[in-house]
Amino acid sequence: MAGKPQVSLALVGPMGCGKTTLLARLCSELGAFPAEEHQQCQDLAWELGRPSHRHGWMLDRLPCEREEGTTVMPTLQMFKSQSCVYSAFDTPGREEFVSNFLSITSLADAAVMVVSAASGEWEMAVESGRARELALDCFTMGIKHVLVWVTKMDDFTVQFESARFEEIKKAVTAYLKDVGYKQKDVPVIPVAGLSGENLVSKSAEMPWYAGHTAIESLDALGSMNRPAEKPLRLPVLKVHDQPKAGTVVVGRIETGSIRIGIKVIFSPSGLVSEVRSIYKAGEPVNDAREGDIVSVGLGSGDESEQLRPSDIRRGMVISGSTDPAADAETFLAQVVVLNHPGVIRAGYCPAIAVHTAQVPCEFEELLSKVDRKTGKDAENNPTSAKTGDVVTVKMRPRALVCVETFSAYPPLGRFAIRDHGRTVGVGVIKEVSKRPVPKPRSHNQYFDPSDDT
Repeated sequence: MAGKPQVSLALVGPMGCGKTTLLARLCSELGAFPAEEHQQCQDLAWELGRPSHRHGWMLDRLPCEREEGTTVMPTLQMFKSQSCVYSAFDTPGREEFVSNFLSITSLADAAVMVVSAASGEWEMAVESGRARELALDCFTMGIKHVLVWVTKMDDFTVQFESARFEEIKKAVTAYLKDVGYKQKDVPVIPVAGLSGENLVSKSAEMPWYAGHTAIESLDALGSMNRPAEKPLRLPVLKVHDQPKAGTVVVGRIETGSIRIGIKVIFSPSGLVSEVRSIYKAGEPVNDAREGDIVSVGLGSGDESEQLRPSDIRRGMVISGSTDPAADAETFLAQVVVLNHPGVIRAGYCPAIAVHTAQVPCEFEELLSKVDRKTGKDAENNPTSAKTGDVVTVKMRPRALVCVETFSAYPPLGRFAIRDHGRTVGVGVIKEVSKRPVPKPRSHNQYFDPSDDT
């Protein structure tokens, strides 16, 4: 693994599009699954009369996921090609699990948008608005690179026909351009997740296609450009307890670096701990830097002093003690209203999704409307905003959350606005009024008790 570029991926798509089967089959082809465990999973699928899930159940492990045949919780799966190491997230496609979806997309370098070629399935994704919304959410959460894999090309309604592929390719490319992607040539790859066609080798079933295989399209991304060295910011995705490692938090290092032995602060809360272990791509390392998805062990020492999983939650931000992150009291943001059914006035309080956090946030004051062509203020103190407007807003979080200005920390300075079950707007943070960093609990061994006055 040493020397290979590392890329984090989010596989996104509407419910039932086949992304879990597709990712699992790709991992199987590349030998990413433990052989014995994979064989047991295949045997179980055959025994229960669900052979089409023989690979996908390696990712969908919850009983409810296997019973319903749909992903509920995001799954992280590592795999390697000849030139890259990938951390791939299988995201839930159901709209009611959008909080899980948005938290994952905030961690990804690139998105693979999976759409089904099966008759009626692509049309349903278009008519429901789900296809466009997924593309918009990826763009909003800062994913700069997007690929499209058109799966189920082996479905009996498609039978590997090039005309169906070209129809979907034209439509999905237009969606991506419409939401803001400027890639000249978005890679669109025809594949079949169940049979494995065109995943790692060219498919004899599609002689009309001369482009990349799925894995070649990923390798073509190359190494990712990382931000210049900045203080540590690591949003927490999840937390759990391990017998040997103690409390373990999982997340992506957005800026800065982390190493064993340093003290880190959690915001919100001000809790402090020492990094005892770091795992990257499933292997122990002494340090990690921006762009890496890591599991950070906080030790297993004195139970009365160590942090417990219940002390930490998704959406907290880990930072260093020399330049700690702080909670936001208020912030100024430039907001684009994309698709709101009414008008927005002062006092409106939707949810915002920012990095791995989701919190209610009030539009406390509409400061100005912005001319989309010139970028200058066109109207001061407007009474309302509607779909298509760009407004500068003073916003007040109604729950503790750590955000930063977009100019300083882009991953912590952009957000999606969620209401009515969908994304109604997006924003970037211009200024932040921060609360004082809270003093730690007195029992915490990494602070001098004399400082707690």
